[in-house]
Amino acid sequence: MRRASFLFVAVLLFVAAGCGGDAKPDQDPGDFVRTLVSDLYQGKSAAAWENLHPLHKAKVSRARYVACERLEPLEGKMRRFDVVSVADGPSTVPGSGDEVDSTAVTFRVLLALPGLQPQPVTHTAHVFAVDGHWTWVIGPDDYAAYAAGNCPVSTS
Repeated sequence: MRRASFLFVAVLLFVAAGCGGDAKPDQDPGDFVRTLVSDLYQGKSAAAWENLHPLHKAKVSRARYVACERLEPLEGKMRRFDVVSVADGPSTVPGSGDEVDSTAVTFRVLLALPGLQPQPVTHTAHVFAVDGHWTWVIGPDDYAAYAAGNCPVSTS
């Protein structure tokens, strides 16, 4: 099984980062996170990369991100996704050290994993506006691996 913590950490510790002063996107942030989580669990890493923050796109090419993610695809199927709350607040962007305005989306996902009863998990993802669109960033541990020129390593 792929990094147990990564089941939600890379998907859900997504911190999408934006530059201060960017206009809020028209898209609902909960809908953005729902699509992102769905894409990642369906193996659509190329689609997820398209919405990656520009700082992380500059550090991690699409080809490398997709290749690394295909080494250990996320297991399970998303059975349900509910937005619990949405709130504005600052967050740190991995690799930059800067705190920027973000929108925290707390959600509950029911995930069906092979051989296990579906279990609800609640998590908070931070998304940020960049050029009128929501973006995300790779979680801190995985970002460090990518920044070092490596693929993230399974912890399971």
